Amino acid sequence: MAPLKKTNTEAFVVPSLAESDPSYAALVAKQNELLARQSTLRDQRREVEREIAAQPATTLRVSANVAKLLGDEADSEPMLKARLAEIRIASRDLEEATEIVRRRLADARGPASTAVCAVVRPEYAKRVKAMVAAVLALQAARNDYDALVDDLVANDISWTSLVPLQPTFCGDRHDGHLTRYLRAAKEAGYHV
Repeated sequence: MAPLKKTNTEAFVVPSLAESDPSYAALVAKQNELLARQSTLRDQRREVEREIAAQPATTLRVSANVAKLLGDEADSEPMLKARLAEIRIASRDLEEATEIVRRRLADARGPASTAVCAVVRPEYAKRVKAMVAAVLALQAARNDYDALVDDLVANDISWTSLVPLQPTFCGDRHDGHLTRYLRAAKEAGYHV
């Protein structure tokens, strides 16, 4: 029996869900956009909070119009607090939108996966068939090994000096892992 040779297969790249389904790609883009906007709002919120904390404590808060009439510098804390409230509302809206996009992505994953599987199917079949060929070769080698061991045992030969190497990783010789793998490959249509 000829030794198994490693085949040089071209690198096959499984396409991403976004590459295989334009609607999935659009959802991913929307999710990235929303996450970027959330990050920007988070930075703005921190900046406004720092500005509010840096404001000197005043005993009298007046509107910008009253400060102008008095000739005082306008107190920016009310404007900053209003901006902070706007940022918080926008953040909540973005969180809700992000969650909706996440759910839509989960729903779109199935159809996008189907598209990927359609592209990958020929390569997958090729690799399963290579595994089947290797399992068949291993099964034949195991049968040859078992036949030799059976002859040694039948002739009452003490053969432990040969260092018995039972292929237990193959499972039972009549219905083990190899047989079950070949049966599953046949049922899936990859082996005849």
